[in-house]
Amino acid sequence: MQGKIGIIGAALAPYFNGAMANQMYLLSKKLNAQVVTCNDIGLLPFKKMGQYFILNSKFIMNETPFLSLINGAILYVVIKLYERKFDRIIIPGGIDSEFLNYLNTEKCIPIITSIPVINDDIRNKIRERAPKLKKIIVQSKKTKTQLIDRGVDPKKIILMYPLIDLSKFNYSDPLPLDEFRILFASSPNLEVPGEDNFRDKGVPLLLEAFKEFARNNNTKLYIVWRGKYNEQLSTKISELKLEKDVKVINGVVDMPEMYAKVHITAIPFLNLWRSPEIPMSALESLACGRPVVATDVGEIADIVETYKCGCVAKPLKDEFLMALKKCCRNYLVYQENCRGISEDLFSIAVDKLRWGLLNE
Repeated sequence: MQGKIGIIGAALAPYFNGAMANQMYLLSKKLNAQVVTCNDIGLLPFKKMGQYFILNSKFIMNETPFLSLINGAILYVVIKLYERKFDRIIIPGGIDSEFLNYLNTEKCIPIITSIPVINDDIRNKIRERAPKLKKIIVQSKKTKTQLIDRGVDPKKIILMYPLIDLSKFNYSDPLPLDEFRILFASSPNLEVPGEDNFRDKGVPLLLEAFKEFARNNNTKLYIVWRGKYNEQLSTKISELKLEKDVKVINGVVDMPEMYAKVHITAIPFLNLWRSPEIPMSALESLACGRPVVATDVGEIADIVETYKCGCVAKPLKDEFLMALKKCCRNYLVYQENCRGISEDLFSIAVDKLRWGLLNE
């Protein structure tokens, strides 16, 4: 492969443990790409970690008067310096990433996880930016179709399913079914005024369906939380009197260990606002041999139905409840079908990207 590849985006250092940060760590290793990122790193102005250069952006994040302007100017200079070193720049933030406002778009390759709403702003960005971009990486067939329908050249689009570390998330036999354990690990990571990502992610839907499911099943729901919408979560659990049946884990979690002690993973999204078509928690769950129960709003539903590795429902309480019951009833069949899915779909993802970059 000719030329030097770089990755530029916010909160990408491996220890941030986000879905995209984990993917970019794998990608940087596979492509030997340097990563330039920013986040609050305390008192340090910057930090170098192997292939990573991490710039402190605490004043920008905290919107500190005056200091945020200085912080932004330094970030801009650093990014422009690194831009000169790279021939291709992968941008995890999508086609509406702020970094595309400051970089040479002819070098840039944004990664798009989903396009939940095509409003005038997104439509204009696709029309204005897509022709100038070197390539576009999409993480689902649906997103590829959305772009093509809006005039993007198919030759410019690389389909690459989300990356997971198959050496870390590997198959294990499930625990006995005497207590049916359900995991939710796609919680909101932002609270934005005017939005309700607590509802969008389907948390009330999941809790209400689980309440009914628990009436006739010995079960427990594990919720891996990210510290947002704490009051809403606590209120809803209390309202449904689920304190004994729901365990909220608010902090750092060993996810392979978590999948090993549950039976299924729930993806109850009502829509894809701030959510990907194919959530990492679903892929990791399947890689570990744990079926998925999902609503039909994302492309993960197509994978679940194709491989018969779980159940799909409309984003309604009764429908989701029926899917939970069906998955529990036929658990061993769905669980067996999880074997090999990760290898089939995701282990060749980097090779697809490599091929797409070579055929320019």
